[in-house]
Amino acid sequence: MSHDPSLQAAYRLCRRQTKDQDPAQYALIQLVPAALRPACWALWAAANAIDDLADDRTATAVERAALVEEWITALDHELDDGTSTDPIRHALVDTALRWRLDLTRLRGAMLLVRDDAHGRHFPDWPAWRAWARDNLLPWFDLLRDLFDRAGVPVALRMDNQEVYEEFLDGLRLTDTLTDLSADLAQHDLLLPDEVLDRHPGAADDLMRRRWSPAVAEMISHLTRLAHQWVNQPLLTRGMHPAPATICHTMAGLLRPA
Repeated sequence: MSHDPSLQAAYRLCRRQTKDQDPAQYALIQLVPAALRPACWALWAAANAIDDLADDRTATAVERAALVEEWITALDHELDDGTSTDPIRHALVDTALRWRLDLTRLRGAMLLVRDDAHGRHFPDWPAWRAWARDNLLPWFDLLRDLFDRAGVPVALRMDNQEVYEEFLDGLRLTDTLTDLSADLAQHDLLLPDEVLDRHPGAADDLMRRRWSPAVAEMISHLTRLAHQWVNQPLLTRGMHPAPATICHTMAGLLRPA
């Protein structure tokens, strides 16, 4: 890593935020080769930074979307400059340059977060999956590139595509259930109508912060579904042992007790 004090401080901030705000993710990153950990902290901190801007309820939806757009635009310019005055983007730009990563591949996912500031509605599971996968896949693809640059290729099998995508669905659904209370406080219910309609009254009870038989039944159903999607025996078939270990550990952390 560079001896530039401001860059070292930027990476320390990314590491501290990852550790304090997502201990499980921090533990997973500890399984990554040491040389790649600063890059992983920078990527996590960047994703978290734009999520926080989109979720900031002290601002209006229009203002939140504008703040995310401003963050993305600033990153575009700073990638050309090779530096940033924002510590998280400073670490992210350095990561991109150091590992020859194409951060423009994240633009679509970042713009989705911008649009999330206005709220989301999903009529069915296909609509929910499209949103979840478009949000997560670019970040995972960039992590694959990072491992490849370090000589630890993450080989994916074409005949396993649905396995990988369902695993990401399980990751997103687990996050949605974990964040349900915080999302409800912001009047967001990021579940498809298809599942809400199967459990009449659950949506109203949740919005009123009321635990009811309908809510309990729906949460139990979704927990089983998340477990099913995460539990993919073929997930790591053909993978290098290092990323395979990380995937197995992530799956273990995601599986409900």
